[in-house]
Amino acid sequence: MLFKQGKIKIDSLLSNIQRFSPGIQIAEISKNFLGIPYKKNSLIGNALEREKLVIDFEGVDCMTFLEYVEALRLSRDFHSFIENLKYVRYFDGIIDFKKRRHFFTDWNELKTLNDITVTFGDSFTKTVVKELNKNGQHFWIEGLQVKKRIIHYIPSDYIRKISSELKTGDYCGFYTSKEGLDVMHVGIIIIDKYDIKLRHASSIKGMITDEDFFEYTKNKEGIMIFRA
Repeated sequence: MLFKQGKIKIDSLLSNIQRFSPGIQIAEISKNFLGIPYKKNSLIGNALEREKLVIDFEGVDCMTFLEYVEALRLSRDFHSFIENLKYVRYFDGIIDFKKRRHFFTDWNELKTLNDITVTFGDSFTKTVVKELNKNGQHFWIEGLQVKKRIIHYIPSDYIRKISSELKTGDYCGFYTSKEGLDVMHVGIIIIDKYDIKLRHASSIKGMITDEDFFEYTKNKEGIMIFRA
């Protein structure tokens, strides 16, 4: 795998993809992660433990996978990747547990991405207001405040109807109606000729892999899409 071969290889990859569109850059970068093991809770920091900037290409979860890809897309070399990772993972680029973008919809604040979910039109999208992190009388993440947020998503019944508008490199979140959460999983859309793949860190497969997008969306409540 590329990332086991050091900074020089990463610098070479980033140099070679500068001519591509953002979506193709995301596809080219993310394919180098294929086969990397799934690793839960790979970040260091919580309400009691000081946050550290973790860069671990040996194991990723679904969200850290997307963070690495987006940060690499914005970079020209490994040094700038480190700075961009701070910007992607943390509000204001400040390495702090409370500043971490814990929720997928926190990416709304990233100037390098657009939430295009609403562009599919009112007939295909649904809007809800949620209190993120609230779980009954408890919290999903201890030490983090509740965030009231407007969330747009495409219900599962309409996913096939809007699928022709999806593009390679789209970041896809899988909406959940569970109290206090916005999504249950995230991945990257890859258009392979006439097929749509989901490239993601799968806990079931135990690694980053490509799966049929429509097969994966079965029994899911809906999706939301961020585009570079």
